[in-house]
Amino acid sequence: SIGEHTYGQNIYPNDVMTAGEFSVISGPSKSKKSFLKASFAAAFVGGNFNNHFENIKGHRKEESECIIDFDTEQSSYYAQRSFKNVGRMVGGQYANYYPFKLRRMSADERVSFIGQYLRQNQYKKNIRLVFIDGIADLVNDSNDLVMSNEVVEQVMTWTDIYDIHICLVIHNAHGIKKPTGHLGSSVTKKAETVIFVSPEENDKSIINVECGYSRGMAFDQFSFQIGKDSLPHQVNGINPNEPEGYF
Repeated sequence: SIGEHTYGQNIYPNDVMTAGEFSVISGPSKSKKSFLKASFAAAFVGGNFNNHFENIKGHRKEESECIIDFDTEQSSYYAQRSFKNVGRMVGGQYANYYPFKLRRMSADERVSFIGQYLRQNQYKKNIRLVFIDGIADLVNDSNDLVMSNEVVEQVMTWTDIYDIHICLVIHNAHGIKKPTGHLGSSVTKKAETVIFVSPEENDKSIINVECGYSRGMAFDQFSFQIGKDSLPHQVNGINPNEPEGYF
């Protein structure tokens, strides 16, 4: 969840990623989407995560619940750096976080690998949260309507059969708050939550996070910046020109 809302006399979290649904993180190339993805994974784990974001909360119920993280486009060097950020944000490695680099596979091989992994391991590993960082790499042409619908239907099937949440990461063009191609349109229509990330116009080091669409209560926009520790930190309410006391 991200933030809270009041209903009647009670305060409830703003649901962003629930079981049996999928969500989308969308932003321009090199806009720190993978840092936000790692932050969601770290929030699910817990630990020291509140030192980075005060509004993102994880709701993991058991120590055995697993996170699976599929990266489709980064090289080994950058993928392992991204994967290690999860442990660094929580203050130690989480035994039930399983990252995979799928760069060398074809689109069909990636779909087959993810499907087979979920089928063989869901009940053995108690998978709850899955990331696919590069959903466009699961189709040969993200502008093909049939291919796009098929891969989104596959994602919906996985979430429904295994009662898991899948978070997808996808590009959009600079200045346009719309995921690219027919695939982008398909995921936007079906997703529980669509989250847009974009660099601040006057300071590219600040990344704004906005709730584009949500089935539940929309969360308030917030921002983050990569600190001196090379990790993301929320910067709302902090002068970005004087960050030394925060980083």
